[in-house]
Order: sequence, then C-alpha cells, then structure tokens
Amino acid sequence: MKGKQYIFRSHLVSGEIIFKYDLDGYLREIIFPKKLSLSHYRWIGKYLPYNESIINKMKESKSSFSIEEIPTDLSFNRFWTDYKYKVGKKKMAENIWNRMSLSDRVKALSYIPTYLDHVRRTGHDQAYPTTYLNQKYFDN
Repeated sequence: MKGKQYIFRSHLVSGEIIFKYDLDGYLREIIFPKKLSLSHYRWIGKYLPYNESIINKMKESKSSFSIEEIPTDLSFNRFWTDYKYKVGKKKMAENIWNRMSLSDRVKALSYIPTYLDHVRRTGHDQAYPTTYLNQKYFDN
C-alpha cells in the first residue's frame, strides 16, 4: 500500500500499534499487538486517528505515548548506507538486522544521525555496525 505509516508506542501498551494511511491521508489499516486490554480498545475507539492530520497533532502533544513515522525503506541496505562505517562482518550485521523487530529497525534507522553527531562531537570511535545493532545503541 502506498502512503505513510506511523508506529504508536506507550508504556501502557505492550507492543506497538501501527497506523497505515493512503496517499490521501486517510486511515486504511491498523495493526495491533497480540495483547490489548478492553481499556486500550476504548481509548483507540475514542481517539482513533482516522486522518493523517490527527495523528500529526497527536505526535506534537506531550503525552504518555510517542508516535513516529515509519521510514518507507527499512531494508538492511538502507541501514548499511546510512551508518557510513563499513567495517566488521556485513553478513553478521545483516543477520542481526533480519532478526530485529519492525520497531527496533525504525529506532535503529532514526537514531543514526543523533549517534553520528554524538561521535563527531565527543571524538569517540564509532561502533562497528554489529555492535550498534547488538548493543542497541538506539534504545534509549
């Protein structure tokens, strides 16, 4: 499906909820985690972001949840290119990537610019790609 996808995370819900929107910005699909309580379904029913403009307003609010756009390309090649440090065993890094959850892939890709900026500012050595993924440098 063409359009944008967003991932909803909260300490109140185990797992993530994924909202998929079409090119016109209307909600087309919701993917729920395996376990949701009745109160979570009620919350979703009350605040359902049926339009992309609503989810964008929710992103800006200071709440007990976070909403992040899922990059269209979540491939290992994108990670390898964005990480810019091609040392170590590429195949091992790719195997780690393939075992990662969708949520961790999104976090790993999103955190790369912050991490590279930290490395540049502090003068620390950049971690091997396998170390970055295995140690979950992106999981704050």
